[in-house]
Amino acid sequence: MDTRTLSLPISTLDYKQPTTVQVGSPVSVVIDMMQDRGTGCVLVVDEDEQLVGIITERDLLQHLSGQRAAPAEFKVEQVMTADPETLRASDPIAFAVNLMHLGHFRHLPLCVWDDQGEAYPIGIISTRDILEHIAIFIENQA
Repeated sequence: MDTRTLSLPISTLDYKQPTTVQVGSPVSVVIDMMQDRGTGCVLVVDEDEQLVGIITERDLLQHLSGQRAAPAEFKVEQVMTADPETLRASDPIAFAVNLMHLGHFRHLPLCVWDDQGEAYPIGIISTRDILEHIAIFIENQA
């Protein structure tokens, strides 16, 4: 594979629009969203739509497995990973690959930042998105 492929910006990938939920929402809403949309994560935002956390399938398993309480009794902030690692759509794909490898992440939020340094989600990049991009590149080289 040509190393230039990984130096392309993340924006060249077919990344997904973020699925978001407000702080204070019940975890059962997140589970329904993940099932309905076929996504492996949901971003948690505050009332100003600023990113405050991410809930992944792994978070749900770690926090809800073995609990006697129903998911509706848990709030998203009890289950989410707060202040997740993020990237810009202009960052190279190699940055995403490296961050996913080092942090053992399957999903990374893509954000834009305002003048105060607050992050606003614009997308989600997944390992699947990167693998599909690489597979298409390899097909085109054959």
